[in-house]
Amino acid sequence: MNAITKTNEINTNAAALNITVDDGMRAIPITNTLGTEIGKFYFRPTDIGIIDRYNEIIEKVPDVFKPLENININADGTADSDIEMQTLKECESKLYELCDYLFNGNLSEAFFGSMHPFSPLDSGMFYCENALDSVGKFIAAQFQRSVKGVEKRISGYTKGYKSAPGKHRKA
Repeated sequence: MNAITKTNEINTNAAALNITVDDGMRAIPITNTLGTEIGKFYFRPTDIGIIDRYNEIIEKVPDVFKPLENININADGTADSDIEMQTLKECESKLYELCDYLFNGNLSEAFFGSMHPFSPLDSGMFYCENALDSVGKFIAAQFQRSVKGVEKRISGYTKGYKSAPGKHRKA
């Protein structure tokens, strides 16, 4: 049977004043290397636009980082002057805007709620670079898994048509 519900199978409860649709949204916990949950974001693994949005923000990230080249970011997340602090805050705001655009939601809060995005890591990278790299790998893996599921479902519908070109196998 197809995935669309017949009208006689729809819930006719008069008290139901909303429509619920599975849009594929999943709550994804974010854990650190110790296994401690540090945040949670919401993600639609089947959103085909997410790959384009991810590539778009990755192209813009260097522009966000550029003003930081002339700033000394202290270990406590401050800068040496008020002007440098203002620049740091502007870069942080631009980064948050890009991250939230990626998932149309709360990525910045989920990843950077407990750690400043420009915190340096032992690898020599900013924390936000590491986080965005992890998000990219996650998106690729989830999207690939979803595509395989769709391909499997489609092959069930089309298996009878995969014989000689122009001929149905059972004809």
